[in-house]
Amino acid sequence: MLGFVVMRMLEARFYPRRKGQPDVVSVGYLVWRREGRREVPVFEPGVATVSSPVLTKLRYFIALTAPDSYERLQSLRSEFWSFVRITADGKALHQPD
Repeated sequence: MLGFVVMRMLEARFYPRRKGQPDVVSVGYLVWRREGRREVPVFEPGVATVSSPVLTKLRYFIALTAPDSYERLQSLRSEFWSFVRITADGKALHQPD
């Protein structure tokens, strides 16, 4: 029997001006390697450098939405952030409102 890794991913997007404006930065990816409410995501940067304030805010959102971060980040209401479910090849499964 072959085992497989369950992997869920969210793309963390930052809007420096506000959502709906043309500027958007793909900060990186939050990866959950296993199922489970207590699973903490691994952050994989999507840009060469992530500023300390942006990374601090991202960590804050993860802590704020625990223990169901995967689900709760997707429904987070923010003018400057969105979290989009993606496939392993980087394709968005759903666009934020």
